[in-house]
Amino acid sequence: MKFSSVEYADDGDILSRAMRGIRRKRGLTAAEVARRMDMALRTYQLFEAGNGELSVRRIMAFADATDADPLALMMAPLLGSAEFAIDCADTKLMTILGMNLQDFYDRHGGDINYLDAPQIITTFESVFRSLGGKLGDHEAFMRKWLEGRTGAIGLGRLSLRGFARRRRG
Repeated sequence: MKFSSVEYADDGDILSRAMRGIRRKRGLTAAEVARRMDMALRTYQLFEAGNGELSVRRIMAFADATDADPLALMMAPLLGSAEFAIDCADTKLMTILGMNLQDFYDRHGGDINYLDAPQIITTFESVFRSLGGKLGDHEAFMRKWLEGRTGAIGLGRLSLRGFARRRRG
């Protein structure tokens, strides 16, 4: 059984719209992204259109070339939203979630089997409610950020190298 390619046949258009949206958000041309991915332009164009190989390796390379969140790109078809991947490109929300999940699993291993679904649901509802509360007052956030230049709108280059290295170790 081959697992080198993620099957997005029905939702390839979502991934395609996400990649095109991220590329445009970054102000990059298809030729620039193709060069960064060490790929022929036509091959890249097919990839971005959802007609080329949509492997995890290629999605990771695209994310690296565009400073996007690879896990958000992979989740976009599952959520049915290209905008999700575009909106996570700066904050790396899914990558941060994945890193924390990996850390949790590294610490607790198979013991996660003893968690009850209601405990997990309640915990994540609380976390996301708290994050949502921070988004509730955009004006106050922007005022604080502009006055003191504290807080962050985007994380810039959140490297996945440590994430991958820790996982192998």
